[in-house]
Amino acid sequence: MNRPGKDEKIKRMLSAYLDGELTQADRQQVRLHLETSEECRRELEELMKLQSLTSELDFRPPPDELLDELERSVSVRAPRRFGWGLTIIALASWVLWALVLAVRNLRWPTIPELLSGSVVAGLVLVFLSILRQRVLERPHDRYRKVRR
Repeated sequence: MNRPGKDEKIKRMLSAYLDGELTQADRQQVRLHLETSEECRRELEELMKLQSLTSELDFRPPPDELLDELERSVSVRAPRRFGWGLTIIALASWVLWALVLAVRNLRWPTIPELLSGSVVAGLVLVFLSILRQRVLERPHDRYRKVRR
């Protein structure tokens, strides 16, 4: 008689057993368990039927025109453009806000203000240097026109 926990453990291994992905020890453990468990044998037979049915399916890749249209569609490019736009607007707003505060409060900045300003200025410089590098390299990118 098999323990219920053992059945569940073997059931989780059946798909890998069917695909030949188990170690020799696990494969042998499943085989021995299948000799005594009718329920696990039925489960394996169902998986075998499912594997047989899905292997008969004819999968045709979509036409290139459809893939090109998908790439040009709003759903793919809009979030990326929105993200870039939002990032640029946020950075510009922060810089403008910092300048307004600096002009209104003509005083030496405190250490926390210097540190936070330095961090943000560093991030802005890194962002601008990456953006500059991408713009300069774009004409020379030999994979730019590769679609798939």
